[in-house]
Amino acid sequence: MFLVWFAAGVFAQQEKKPLTFDNFNTWKHIRQPQISENGQYLVYELKPGHGDGSLIIKDMASNYIDTIARGYGAKLAGNSSIVTFKIKPPLALRREAEVKKFKKDKQPKDSIGIYSFKTHSLVKYPNAESFEIPEEGADWVAFLSDGKIESPADTTKTDQPKDTKKKKKEKKESGNLVVVKPGLTDTLVFRDVKSYSWSKNGQTLMFTAGKKDSTVNLASVNYFDTKTSQRRVVYSGEGFPGKIAVSEAGDRGAFLFSKDTVENKTYDLYLLANDAEPKLIADTVTATLPKDWAPSENGKMNFSKDGKRLFFGTAPKPEPEPEDSLMSSEKARLDIWAWTDKELQPRQKINLKKEKKRTYLAVYDIEKGNITQLADKDLKMVRTKRTGEGEYAYGVDPVPYERAMSWTGLDRDDYYLVNISTGEKKLLVKGIMRGWLGPDQRYFVYYNWQDSIYYSVNTKTMQALALTSQVNVLMCNELNDMPTPAGPYGVAGWAKDDKYVFVYDRYDIWRLDPSGKEQPANLTEGYGRKHQMKFRYVKLDPEEEYISTKTPVLLSVFQEKTKQAGYASLRMNKPATPNMLLLGDYTFRNTAKAKNAKQIIFTRESFTDYPDVWKTNDRFANYQKETEADPQQKDYLWGSAELVSWTNLDGVQLQGLLYKPENFDPSKKYPMMVYFYERSSDSFHRYWTPSPSRSIINKPFYTSNGYLVFVPDIVYTTGYPGQSAYDCIMSGVHALMEKYSFVDAKHMALQGQSWGGYQTAYLVTQTNLFAAAMAGAPVSNMTSAYGGIRWGSGLSRMFQYEHSQSRLGGTLWNKPWRYIENSPLFYADKVHTPLLMMHNDHDTAVPWYQGIEFFVALRRLNQPVWMLSYNDEPHNLKADSWGDRMDLSIRMKQFFDHYLKGAPEPRWMKSGRPAIDKDTDDAMEIR
Repeated sequence: MFLVWFAAGVFAQQEKKPLTFDNFNTWKHIRQPQISENGQYLVYELKPGHGDGSLIIKDMASNYIDTIARGYGAKLAGNSSIVTFKIKPPLALRREAEVKKFKKDKQPKDSIGIYSFKTHSLVKYPNAESFEIPEEGADWVAFLSDGKIESPADTTKTDQPKDTKKKKKEKKESGNLVVVKPGLTDTLVFRDVKSYSWSKNGQTLMFTAGKKDSTVNLASVNYFDTKTSQRRVVYSGEGFPGKIAVSEAGDRGAFLFSKDTVENKTYDLYLLANDAEPKLIADTVTATLPKDWAPSENGKMNFSKDGKRLFFGTAPKPEPEPEDSLMSSEKARLDIWAWTDKELQPRQKINLKKEKKRTYLAVYDIEKGNITQLADKDLKMVRTKRTGEGEYAYGVDPVPYERAMSWTGLDRDDYYLVNISTGEKKLLVKGIMRGWLGPDQRYFVYYNWQDSIYYSVNTKTMQALALTSQVNVLMCNELNDMPTPAGPYGVAGWAKDDKYVFVYDRYDIWRLDPSGKEQPANLTEGYGRKHQMKFRYVKLDPEEEYISTKTPVLLSVFQEKTKQAGYASLRMNKPATPNMLLLGDYTFRNTAKAKNAKQIIFTRESFTDYPDVWKTNDRFANYQKETEADPQQKDYLWGSAELVSWTNLDGVQLQGLLYKPENFDPSKKYPMMVYFYERSSDSFHRYWTPSPSRSIINKPFYTSNGYLVFVPDIVYTTGYPGQSAYDCIMSGVHALMEKYSFVDAKHMALQGQSWGGYQTAYLVTQTNLFAAAMAGAPVSNMTSAYGGIRWGSGLSRMFQYEHSQSRLGGTLWNKPWRYIENSPLFYADKVHTPLLMMHNDHDTAVPWYQGIEFFVALRRLNQPVWMLSYNDEPHNLKADSWGDRMDLSIRMKQFFDHYLKGAPEPRWMKSGRPAIDKDTDDAMEIR
């Protein structure tokens, strides 16, 4: 029996195929798994790498499955009756529209789909722009459509005299609001709608409508009552409606309205309460607003959970645009960089649009009838708790630290306590990285990076108290090897009444009493540290304010040495050993619980196991697989993952990952790819979907095609990032070569991107061990890069080298040799390894001239070097740049196959490609 089984297994293996580039198009991904509130239905997207995906709807009680072609963006009704989603046009139609440059109004548009769980029926509505459903209760759906929808229930036409004059064609800014309740025969259609919003309970739909009649814009604000299916116009007149808000109970609303005809309008704010007439509560002359300020269309507007407060944004009244009387050639156009600027000009320009639309939080107390300005130009950011209730908000001020941020990289802020009723501001603490205001606002807790201690501040007495000064373990990142203060492991949450705050160390969960009356308690009893297990709280209710101390809560578990993961439970009322629910050689993600049932879903994956969705109960007593999303994997050679360990040249114990081909034969020699980025061994049980590269190799694709892939962890010594990488990577490679005869030492290659790209470039200046190397977006010259700009953030790159990932630990002028010694460019004459680089011309993280500097140096030295520069692409290729991603994947494989497997050179490697042939010739063929 054994021999027969073994032979059959070998035969089956021989039938398997290696992955090809074509598989990238078809390999499916599960996205956005959701469980209905009653725990019965599972909804998720199933998308191929490229092409049309599907929305999958499963009744987990009966195992009935429906597939909706091209469905996406699903939202489940609160009563578990329907699911609503968008449906994309087929890719072929979208491609035709783009290739033939169809005008916007001729391009294919999404549809809206509404699916009934009970009847398994689907209704589609074409030409949809957006949709919304209430968070709770009702199964009504509202969506905007620009298509022609006729309905006898259309009652929204404004009673205005008809204008018989020929009208100028106006830019369309509104559409038809379609309101549907599945099961009802009528479809309600409201014309010329600009915006709409549901109350949380689904009782009220509020919307604005407006239409230009001759030279006058006629507008209205409307309520639709789902109980009566009636629409009520609550405000109408000449002008332009702005932002709207409706309370959770649907009994109150608010809207902005402007009678200005200029582009930069000034708005008035109105309140709607029950059936009363709209009440003007704020405009440009409101005494409690700063002089010449007004409500702003750019700010958020929302009611507190209890409906007693209305929060809105204010800003200085917009100034009229000055009349332009000059030609462009008569204007001066320049940026002025001043040493006194808080922010560099590039950062100011990145934030310019946001600053032009900046608003300042204000609140209207509905019962008292007064407005309090909470934020202002001195304290721009004020944040309330999610529900908008309570006595306090808190303010965050980064301004004192903005100038230094370019060289420190520290995100520091001053925190203020803001009284919501009076606007009074009190300083809580200066210059911290992070702070947390308790949900009951009795205490503010913060982590002090200077002494690594958690503190609390009593919001009544403003007294600060050290909470963890006597705790004998670090509450900050123990593995931090950057020359910057280590950040905290963070806060899990609070107990009711702010009685406790729960924080993490590296492994365990601690209970801190912000009043200082009780000593800190290790709730997991040190079990995590003793067993090197990391416990973290899993928040199953998105609206939860407090962590329960009465019932067990769910924890995630991760074992640092074995990389096993799973779940545990723990009562947060006293120290105890966590109750292990599930632990295995997997990675678990996407944990979610049904709101009104005990069912929990999660995805489970390993290197060989696709991340399918599993279901269990809240005790994890039984669990079962609910999806079989990618059965095609069984037809292809894949591979295996192995956790390896060794000691680096400084005697530090390290871990790494070794991926082997599926049909592995230890008596053979295999070429080996060496990929690296910081510490990567924690991803031991991660599944890597076959997909085209954005910058790095795809591990299963390379193992499927006969390569070993080694991924070593790297630890660093400040000042010597290049040598640190050398010590860790080379020691790991030599350890594998000594232990395993199947490693083909003559055919190994390096590959890394960004920081890994730098280390690849550095290593080829220090060793000739590798047959080839590929470096993506490498820094080659730290001296020229030091004072440059990270164009994505607008910050100077100084902090990167002094305090962050580059780990040099000093300025260019006080430690110049560190910059030179760690820069590959200064050792370009030592390179004898063929090098492929990718550095794209829109890289906003690492300036692409870093790649150019290294390329031209190696080119001058007559070393084999190529640089791929994808046009208008950023640091990593964009996810939707399918053509570029496929191109990079093919060229990388051709490059490595040539140097590691002896495959013939493609033409682009042999003779390049002239710029004149760029649009017509990919030069990939092998002659």
